[in-house]
Amino acid sequence: MNDLSLDDLRNCFEGAVPAIIATAAADGTPNITYLSRVRLVDPERVALSNQFFSKTARNLAENPRASVLVVDPTEYDEFRLTLQYERTEKRGPVFEQLRADIEALASLEGPTSVFKLRAADIYRVTAIEQTAGAQRRQAGGADATGESRRVQPSDLVELTTSLTRCRDLDTLVASTVDGLARVFGYTHSMLMLLDESGTRLYTIASHGYEEQGVGSEVTVGEGIAGMAASRGQPIRIGNLRQMTKYANTVRAMSEDATGEPEIPVPVLPRVQSRLAVPAMAFGQLVGVLVVESDQTVAFDDNDEGLLTVVASLVANAVEAERTHDQTDDGRPSTTAPHPTASGGSTHVRFYRADGSTFVDGDYLIKGVAGRILWALLTQHAEEGRTEFTNREVRLDPSLELPEFRDNFESRLILLKRRLDERDAPIRIEKTGRGRFALVVDSDLRLEASG
Repeated sequence: MNDLSLDDLRNCFEGAVPAIIATAAADGTPNITYLSRVRLVDPERVALSNQFFSKTARNLAENPRASVLVVDPTEYDEFRLTLQYERTEKRGPVFEQLRADIEALASLEGPTSVFKLRAADIYRVTAIEQTAGAQRRQAGGADATGESRRVQPSDLVELTTSLTRCRDLDTLVASTVDGLARVFGYTHSMLMLLDESGTRLYTIASHGYEEQGVGSEVTVGEGIAGMAASRGQPIRIGNLRQMTKYANTVRAMSEDATGEPEIPVPVLPRVQSRLAVPAMAFGQLVGVLVVESDQTVAFDDNDEGLLTVVASLVANAVEAERTHDQTDDGRPSTTAPHPTASGGSTHVRFYRADGSTFVDGDYLIKGVAGRILWALLTQHAEEGRTEFTNREVRLDPSLELPEFRDNFESRLILLKRRLDERDAPIRIEKTGRGRFALVVDSDLRLEASG
């Protein structure tokens, strides 16, 4: 193998650049086609995605040898792998990993994609030859970003300690994304939580983006984050040049079809790499942790392993905070006179059908968070209420909360962060365990429709 091993070619198996496979029939007639994915199986074998290769399959039945050209997307070195066909798998861990790879690639093609893995073909690599490009870096060198990310056990201890010191869910989610940047160098990240229905993920915190995107949603099973949620395993893509265009197209289609406003999911300009890791607690999905980079193939197996540990810590901490949220500090809530407005008037319009809420004509939030805000503003306008407890508000039937796992605290934090992000004249401030205050800085004109 000319002193090259498959481990030296790991970047070639990240799916950033399509591979090319060449086979020959018994009479020597060649056939060349593109491969969606090549995955490393072990130090001597690779798995190739079998989707549309009827002619390739016939050739292999007659002549079980193939040649595959793979490309390192960070250096554009080219390598030719000489392969010996061994078997085809239609189930098992290798097949499932390859299927996740194909579905992640298919998600970039949009909702009409017909990508579907038929089987995983396993080959033994008998030779590796470099055909073009500079000499490869020595093993143990820099990663795709040009900087080696070396994580020490003390780094994980530092983040864990930071999370355990959080006194509430709002601080916890902020410490998560800030810690990923400060401790591990993931400068662009977002934390998404599973909603009450179990069908959508919503962004509760992000780091490194011009717009926080708090309240933005994706459907479970769609896109990279949605697929990580539905499959319960990390999803990694190393070349996302078309992602922004695709996301904008889907967003425009959604708005044209339904007329409903939405909050855009944060996206790094010129994003190239994205890694989404499910956050699990007690075998249940709590949310998804997402990191991005503008570098090609910026994340590898080590990043997957590290973020899987962090996501588990966060998921368990979120569940613990939700349990603590069921109690308050025992002080009675109060009714206060209307505060003196700082000037001006604010028009809040609420749509009962879906909880959509607009402030001075601009879309703010919808769903449970929108209904929470309307309930608070109504009590403030009618009774002069300024202080509330989580316990009493969550019992309001107008919120339409489920009886089990209502996620009230996370929705309240979502609302608080969304109001802060929009610099609204309405704020929510935490005043104690299970308690918060509503702060209104202008006169309110409330209008409900439907």
